[in-house]
Amino acid sequence: MRCRRCHAELMYKTAYCLNCGYRNALGCGVYAREDKICLFFIGEDIVETISFKLYEEEKSVINMFELIAERIHERRVDETYISGSNHDLIESTFEMVKRYSLSPLRIFKTDVFEDSGEFLKSLTDYLRTKRELKRVYMRPEKKIHGSHSTIIGGKIGLKFIEKIARSEFVKKIVPGVIEAKGTASGGGVRFKLTRCDERGNIRALLINGATVQEIHIITTARNKEEGEIVLKILKGFID
Repeated sequence: MRCRRCHAELMYKTAYCLNCGYRNALGCGVYAREDKICLFFIGEDIVETISFKLYEEEKSVINMFELIAERIHERRVDETYISGSNHDLIESTFEMVKRYSLSPLRIFKTDVFEDSGEFLKSLTDYLRTKRELKRVYMRPEKKIHGSHSTIIGGKIGLKFIEKIARSEFVKKIVPGVIEAKGTASGGGVRFKLTRCDERGNIRALLINGATVQEIHIITTARNKEEGEIVLKILKGFID
């Protein structure tokens, strides 16, 4: 077992390389069933699986999640995706992974999957496609363009736009026309990502009471498939 970058020996296939600082794992998946939890570390061309039997005793559960936290930390992954056979298991697993994490970690709850294999395939496709996406490194305010310089919602509306602009998969954000609807929808200032087009660019809506503004997000995606990946990533920025 060797590092993909410097070929130093590793304790695990997807371990973080202490020699050169390379992350051999693209990300981590946690799948929960009533009787077992599966931990997946996904590399560029390998998947490492660790299974834990789930016991009812509180101490055993705590020990298990402490061990899961150690395994995640050893890989230095900064994103972990939680799934399971039902919503309650996803929620409880999410809280435990978050509680016992040993380092800063972005944790995402995904959909319910009937089995771990289906979840693993979906997550593997997602992470490997994400790895191939081009990135743009530019100050967020430099990405906001267009003839409509006004952004509704004041500081809150601008904050939503700047959150999206922080993503390295966003090249440009173009505020669109502002429309006044007949009745206010309530709920204050809201930002809603709606869909991506065939070129991988994303349409969003900024809503402030009865006023709605279209926001056009130009991404680094080359097609709709990659655009859907970017859409999922951006939803994580505003959740």
